[in-house]
Amino acid sequence: MHSNSLQNLKLGSTKKQKCRWCKEERVVANLSRHEESCYLNPKNLKLCPVCNKPIKNFKTGTTCSCGCANTYFRTGTNHPNWKDCAYRTTCFVYHKKKCIICDEDKIVEVHHYDGDSKNNKPENLIPLCPTHHSYWHSRYRTHILDDVNKYAKKFFENLGDVEK
Repeated sequence: MHSNSLQNLKLGSTKKQKCRWCKEERVVANLSRHEESCYLNPKNLKLCPVCNKPIKNFKTGTTCSCGCANTYFRTGTNHPNWKDCAYRTTCFVYHKKKCIICDEDKIVEVHHYDGDSKNNKPENLIPLCPTHHSYWHSRYRTHILDDVNKYAKKFFENLGDVEK
């Protein structure tokens, strides 16, 4: 009889049930502990800021995967080398890196629309090639004035839509 009861204990300990949150099969003896700390349990649920999927490592993780971590930590203001005062960086986060007049994309300068070089807000930064940037600061400004003003106005309107 002794061997039968030991056998029953062993069989009972391997009985499995599915977690009500993640549907993984777990040994019954550990099921309640697993369900308490399951990443899909509503009290533990933490969503990835990049893709909105649940984060399995919810206690310490910020994102759900390496790919999302690269996107989250290596772009924009989360990048370790991000500088708010670096107007070129700010410009090319919000604008395409090409001249708004001729689409030059090899050498692109950044023009401060209001003339204030300390105003590094995205709506004040205009990407221009060296030639068209020189036009702006010369007597030939009138050749590009309308295009620059239209671009700035359109960007500002779109920025307002994004913030709403």
